[in-house]
Amino acid sequence: MNPQPNPSGARIRLVPDANGATPPADAPAAAPAESLVESYQRLADVFHDVLSEQSLDGLLDRIADALTPLIPYDDMHIYEVDMAKREMIPRLARSRWAAEILAERFPFGEGITGWAVEHREPVLANQAHLDPRVRFVTGTPIEPEALIVVPLIARGNMKGTLNIYREGEDVFFTDEEFKLATRFGDAAALALDNAHIRASLEHQAQTDPLTGLYNHRAFHELLRKELLRASSTHDTVSLVMLDLDDFKRVNDIHGHAVGDNVLAEVADVLRAGIRDHDAVFRIGGEEFAIIAPSVDLSTAESLAHRLAKDVATAEFDAVGKVTVSVGVAIGPDHAANPRELVACAEAAMMTAKSRGKHVIVVFDENTTERPGESSTRREDVRSIAHLKMLQSASGKLGRLNDTREIGDTVADELRQLIDYHNCRVFTLEDDQLKLVTFRGELTGGTPSVGGPQALIREVGEGITGHVAATGEPLLTGDAANCEYGVLIPGTDSIEESLLAVPLKYGSHVVGVIVISKLGLDQFDADDLRLLEVLAAHASVAVVNAQLFETQRREAESAKALLTLSQELSTLTELADVGERVAERAAQILGSAHATVWLPTSDTEIECIACWNATDEERRTKTLGLRLDISLAQRLMTATAPYMIDPSTQKAIPHGEEAGTFAIAPFQLDTHRGCIAVEAADGNDFSERSLELLGGIASQAKLAISNALAFSELERTFLSTVEALANALEAKDEYTHSHARWITDLSVRVGRELGLDEGALKRLELGALFHDIGKIGIPADILLKPGPLTPSERAVVETHPELGERILAPIEQLAEVRPIVRACHERWDGTGYPDGLDGERIPLEARIVFACDAFHAMTTDRPYRERLPVEEAERRLHEAAGAQFDPRVVEAVLRALRSEGILSS
Repeated sequence: MNPQPNPSGARIRLVPDANGATPPADAPAAAPAESLVESYQRLADVFHDVLSEQSLDGLLDRIADALTPLIPYDDMHIYEVDMAKREMIPRLARSRWAAEILAERFPFGEGITGWAVEHREPVLANQAHLDPRVRFVTGTPIEPEALIVVPLIARGNMKGTLNIYREGEDVFFTDEEFKLATRFGDAAALALDNAHIRASLEHQAQTDPLTGLYNHRAFHELLRKELLRASSTHDTVSLVMLDLDDFKRVNDIHGHAVGDNVLAEVADVLRAGIRDHDAVFRIGGEEFAIIAPSVDLSTAESLAHRLAKDVATAEFDAVGKVTVSVGVAIGPDHAANPRELVACAEAAMMTAKSRGKHVIVVFDENTTERPGESSTRREDVRSIAHLKMLQSASGKLGRLNDTREIGDTVADELRQLIDYHNCRVFTLEDDQLKLVTFRGELTGGTPSVGGPQALIREVGEGITGHVAATGEPLLTGDAANCEYGVLIPGTDSIEESLLAVPLKYGSHVVGVIVISKLGLDQFDADDLRLLEVLAAHASVAVVNAQLFETQRREAESAKALLTLSQELSTLTELADVGERVAERAAQILGSAHATVWLPTSDTEIECIACWNATDEERRTKTLGLRLDISLAQRLMTATAPYMIDPSTQKAIPHGEEAGTFAIAPFQLDTHRGCIAVEAADGNDFSERSLELLGGIASQAKLAISNALAFSELERTFLSTVEALANALEAKDEYTHSHARWITDLSVRVGRELGLDEGALKRLELGALFHDIGKIGIPADILLKPGPLTPSERAVVETHPELGERILAPIEQLAEVRPIVRACHERWDGTGYPDGLDGERIPLEARIVFACDAFHAMTTDRPYRERLPVEEAERRLHEAAGAQFDPRVVEAVLRALRSEGILSS
């Protein structure tokens, strides 16, 4: 390519000029392959989508939804197999006949579906209604249809089938769709198998293996759910706890095997004595519990008496009769959270045992006796529950290394003991309290901006900020009138109690926990102590998590820089290097806009690359922009990245709009370039981000230097090639500038046709070398002034093959050889040496052929004078579609007009 002239003559250029080439249009022949690739890419997305579904019920709908864009269908059925009965069971039907389909089972081997299951093979039946294996569902019409049946086999086990239908006379499925369906079936089968395994494990995790009752985990989950329901609907939930009396004696006398049988039989008695919507649990060795929703206290007491009587009258083989002591509590009257309600029912049950066993006691603050104790206050029960919660929370927090999970755990554990209206957990980062967890709601209106994020505070601002600044807890019975309180914009002032406790690690505050309740004076000293102890555990977990996150980020940063280094090492084009640096700099720093600038002189830089995630117009305007940096002294002297904002930036490098940017300078010989990354919302980047950008700038400097060196080496190579071509033509005064002129025109035509930079380089070399084979043609034939004889023409027509052989030893010209060989092939297939036609001729060769013809017609030859350019234009038009590619002819003429060689 010819470099553009430099008017000043004294300016240094490190940035090659670009003429704004656009990407080539997709070739039609590539469309099927690209479509197939896209289908398999979508299939991979579908695999991820389907396999991520955890609910067995939701999975079937997810499979049907995921299949729709992949293989459009009219009907779709999913069958499950019953291997014991060898029967097909319909589980999902997307069809207007869904009711009939779901109502009918059928055996293996029957119909196309049964055949596919029996043989464990997928079936494509494009005329399924004519297939001898077909069976029709009772009550559905017999209509023409195409069918794909895919057996769903996972880990060698048959799970079911996926049936896909298209209706109509002329419908069909392609082989590619059949292949996609089988691949999709692999994912569906694995997802179904996973869902079954997950459901089985979940059931096992919630079931006591000895009695078949729900276990301790399921008990707490359901009790929490029912208490939340009862509190929100002003309903009740009763809790009945039962403990077998003298069960240790049963094990000691009769053995544990007999004891296990007794437990299983007691479970059967309890299961038979409850309502359908009650639930019975084994929550300990010989302890059972019953959750009875929407039951008042008197009804719950009646239930307890009936169950105790049922157990006492039952016979238990060698053991005979056993009795139970029963405690009854009701929520939310006795307690509004699960742990405290359990403590109340447990206290009542223990009181029953202390009164002689086989007794039913309803919880009351004055009747919380223990065996061997005179009495205990409700506060003691609450303290026990607090200790249990803190022990549980401490173990959970010690295993976490994510601040958001820590905040969630704190909020969830507190919910068991304190019926708060909302709970929020903050961590302190750069003098700002960042909200990591929010539970509950903001009553009295909606924040005007940001939802719960409106709770974010600076240190010292509001009650939360005051606690962070002082490191001291604060309990207020009236938050609206607290001297430190700040009303959230958009919400109403309400009667609310608030408790805020700092997360402290040594003397350093690392966060704050805040809980609130509707109403005045809702918290007491016990709540404060509980929250302080929990905060002590949480603060250690937060510090550990922050240290872990710091290490993780450092590792990610090192990995990102290593990945960038590896990517840049494969790039030789300056434009590619710049684009990759801009893109990675933006992504690593979390920005939407980044640019790379290189010097064109002592005082000017040019944007060689711009990456923008959302604004293509801004990217286009910025790319190629030049800025005078004579006033930017900091860029000239800085050795590390720094920040600039609209008040400090005078000349660079921000394009046409002001903003806040991180600037990372780097040195290229005696001149300076830089990377500019825009900061979101005008906030400065952190020190860590600036250090990362410095690392990126170091990588960029090396890659840009290498690309510039490669570009210089490439220009030297092209100059050598051009000198070789000129040497070949120097003996012919008519064609001594032939190769260069054709090369320049060919490159302009290539840009007109949208060739990328790689194709333009191949085109340039192909044009320079297109006649290199003439070096092997005798001069008396090559320079003959008159017409050639047939034998002489045959010799001349060998020069494309000679040219290809001359270039063969040069590995770097492997992609150029086919162009040189095909530069005399005609669009209609009558050219030489291979008789290629149409699109089979390389596009670069078609371009060189047309440019060569125009030049030959408009220059003097030994056997004729030049033609007028108008006549040459007419002949090009006339030969389009026969000798030349019509699209190439139009591009040649456009290029000639833009150069002023042809009139517009």
